[in-house]
Amino acid sequence: MQHQVLPLSLRMAGTMLSMMSRPFPGVTARLFYRLYCTPPAGKLRSTHEQLRGQAIRQPLQVSSYPFDNTPLKITTYRWGNTGPKVLLLHGWGGSPFHFKQLITALLANGYQVVTYDAPAHGDSGGKRTNLVQWMHVLEQVMKQEGELHAIIGHSFGALNAALTLSRKDVSVPKLVLLGAALSAPVFFDEALRLFRIHPVVMPKLMHLIRQRLREDLSEMDLHRYINGIKAGSIWIAYDTTDTLAKATEIDDYLQQYPAIQSLRITGDGHFRIMRHEAVLAGILAFLVA
Repeated sequence: MQHQVLPLSLRMAGTMLSMMSRPFPGVTARLFYRLYCTPPAGKLRSTHEQLRGQAIRQPLQVSSYPFDNTPLKITTYRWGNTGPKVLLLHGWGGSPFHFKQLITALLANGYQVVTYDAPAHGDSGGKRTNLVQWMHVLEQVMKQEGELHAIIGHSFGALNAALTLSRKDVSVPKLVLLGAALSAPVFFDEALRLFRIHPVVMPKLMHLIRQRLREDLSEMDLHRYINGIKAGSIWIAYDTTDTLAKATEIDDYLQQYPAIQSLRITGDGHFRIMRHEAVLAGILAFLVA
């Protein structure tokens, strides 16, 4: 996380939370939790609208959480009806249509493509969401879709894919991670430091997460599942100039998890990596390997 990628409204909220954090840690934790469960609104470009118009769009009803059977509507999109099936997972505040160049390349190479708007994104239901819900939804989507050839996730979607394959009773032959977030605890630590929120808030925040989501924040960390991702093979692409998924952290992770194949590029950052020519070619080569 860096200031230059944060909207003004979020920076202003961070200033307020910083001032409140030491005298009111419990209130600050609740406000911070609400803030970070609310994804930013996104607007599609005309080319993305065109791609959406070419998709078969279908609603899918799932349950909201493992402990909450409240129905949640997920909007799915699919292109193609023959060939191996590939599931795409967008990142926080993102859209399936940000994979435009990848979708085009996959279809041209004979794959079916399936994706969906994450909860509280696009045309799916909900106003707020979180990683626990994303994992639960992905598990249900995978079981509904049946046999998949691969999952490709970007950023928070990559973390969701890897954690779901580590912690749930699902598996996939091939997994591709693009600009992958590696750890929810690190994300929260960095956000607290960025906003200069007093450290006394973190224990309150972890307690709140356990209370509301029935999960321990420390468990949502890929370093806990070295060699534990249930994918036949894994390929990761990352960029040395990415300020959100830092290359040094991914380098360290790859040293611990040598079975993962990787591509390290420079100059495209966190979002353009999804359409980088060498990355697209690497994905296609990995899928047929």
